[in-house]
Amino acid sequence: MLRESLLADGQWSLSAWRGLLGKNWPLVLNSFGVAAAVTAVTLPLASLLAVKLLYGAAAGRKLLTAVLVLSTISPPFVGSMSYLMLFGRRGLITWRLLGLEWNPYGFHGVVMMEALSQLGVATLLAAASFHQVDGALERGSLDLGASPLRTLLGVSLPLARPGLAAAALMVFVRSLSDFGTPLFVGGRFQVLASKAYNTLIGVGDFPLACAMNALLVLPSLLLLAVRREARGRNFSLRLAGTRSLRLRGPSGWLPEAAAWGFVALETAVYGLIFAGSVTKTWGADFTLTTAHLRSLWNFSGNGFARSLACSVAAGLGGAVLGAALARLLDRAPEALRRGARVLIELPYLVPGTFFGVGYLLVSSSLPWEVPAGFLIAMNCLFRQLSPSTWSAQAGLAQINPELELAVRDLGGGQGRVLRDMLLPLLRPFMLVSFINAFSAAMTSTGPIIFLVSPYARVAAVELFESINSGKYGDASAMASLLIAAILAVNALAWKISERRG
Repeated sequence: MLRESLLADGQWSLSAWRGLLGKNWPLVLNSFGVAAAVTAVTLPLASLLAVKLLYGAAAGRKLLTAVLVLSTISPPFVGSMSYLMLFGRRGLITWRLLGLEWNPYGFHGVVMMEALSQLGVATLLAAASFHQVDGALERGSLDLGASPLRTLLGVSLPLARPGLAAAALMVFVRSLSDFGTPLFVGGRFQVLASKAYNTLIGVGDFPLACAMNALLVLPSLLLLAVRREARGRNFSLRLAGTRSLRLRGPSGWLPEAAAWGFVALETAVYGLIFAGSVTKTWGADFTLTTAHLRSLWNFSGNGFARSLACSVAAGLGGAVLGAALARLLDRAPEALRRGARVLIELPYLVPGTFFGVGYLLVSSSLPWEVPAGFLIAMNCLFRQLSPSTWSAQAGLAQINPELELAVRDLGGGQGRVLRDMLLPLLRPFMLVSFINAFSAAMTSTGPIIFLVSPYARVAAVELFESINSGKYGDASAMASLLIAAILAVNALAWKISERRG
């Protein structure tokens, strides 16, 4: 992609970069401004939700966890669709109930929707950061007479700060590369990611689109450097001790209010998705109908089947390959391990459109035609290979090395170690890898939107196009089907794992 950005009519040229840093400079400012605002909004809210999960009252904790997980496996852009259904020019609240004509589009809409879409992942990362804080230090502070709030602010928060900083950088990078939300709720306000999509799809200026995507990679590389530095310091891999810090009374009111507000908002979002799928014309005719649900089988059957097949392939392949890589890296020299980690993590961190255009360039340069389904499955597999590998490495870290020595002392070879020891012990971690890769592949859009064709559609891209064309009924039906399918496959995978366990 970098090479393509430096070519013009087959000759080396900097015209694309001059155009990007010249007349398109406002887009750069818009992109980084939105990413900074989204990070500033998301991180405090995510920290409050994480505090509720770890230090708040037990009531509602499981519900909050379930809603957080649901928000991370839901199709993209459904938040933007619900936002327009509520507050759009024909929105349920602004137009139907209040009779207002409010413009939902622009910078404020993009920041609100991106913050909502990033909140689930950011909260899980923030919760992991607080969870890694040594509980003995918190107990020591409480024993010395500090109040729970002072212990949280003076002990837990400073110790969790490196993890929170990594979470903030992750939110910044994901917001910077999000092209769908600015397309839906940005109106005339554009950012680099949405402009790159329009430049490639609408204008066909390939070098300029490549330059825009290449510029978006820089924050990802910074994030990779920060993450490597954190692991190099043996950053908080220990589990915390028994958590004795509990926020009660007024000190816990703010996290409680944030948690219940988030649960209520997400409930409204998913309620609207289902309501939109059984409403004739949202904003004009609220008559109940099953037409949108029935129409799914007329135009989306092949796309949904292809999504399922590619996602299962990506999930199974990611789980097996991640476990194999984790085993190899566990015994590899340090220099090789560091290099392999960079290659494994980079696809997960770069913008999805960058990754997808790269696949398009490579496949178009081959002397034979690569099936679109294979490209989509491989794209999703390698995009999620980093979480799969880390999950397997976490499993390997919990296996006592003496177990393998015992199997070998009893005459077992490599095959026996793999079949009778490693695979049974790694099965829960490989299941997590499968679920993560499958769910991400089912809802993936940016990395694969340039790989689909009229003859090889997938459900998430059809959902994207339905929202983009204002067909909220069809989009709601497709989103409901995707959510139901992801939950059903996840439940089936857990059921099978429990039976074999």
